[in-house]
Amino acid sequence: MMPQENLKLAQCWYEATGTINRSIMKKTINVLVIEDDEYYSNMLSNAIHQCVSSLLFKGKYQLILRSFTDANEYIRKIKSKELDCKDTIIFVDYYLGDGINAAHIIKLLKEHSCDATVVLLSQSRAVKEKSNMIPYDYFVVKDHLAPALCSLYLKQFIENKFSVTLD
Repeated sequence: MMPQENLKLAQCWYEATGTINRSIMKKTINVLVIEDDEYYSNMLSNAIHQCVSSLLFKGKYQLILRSFTDANEYIRKIKSKELDCKDTIIFVDYYLGDGINAAHIIKLLKEHSCDATVVLLSQSRAVKEKSNMIPYDYFVVKDHLAPALCSLYLKQFIENKFSVTLD
């Protein structure tokens, strides 16, 4: 092999491993949406994508967004340890159907030593008063402002976690 070919191979290897190393170095934004209403789950997921799109475009961050409309499926995955909730922000509806509510989910998170930021969602303001025994970080009423408010809490989570200022 000619010296120039060796140099080209070394340069290709460097570029390939440099690219791989850069992708490994990306900071991960973990977001979990547990909402039994598929329409609202999609709306919230879209708001989350829009919220972080400019940050993702810079290439230093990656978004891992998991959305569940079936709380039982989420419960199975967390119990089987298929999901890790370390450094995650969770948007969870209070009423999830099948007799499951956010209290069940949050209790399960605590049992699995999950250090997540929890945003509790409900259509009823009365839930806030009766859920005072549930350890959550923020409460959002599901109205026309909810996606924007959830985006603000997500930005705050990212700023606190990564010491970065978002526009």
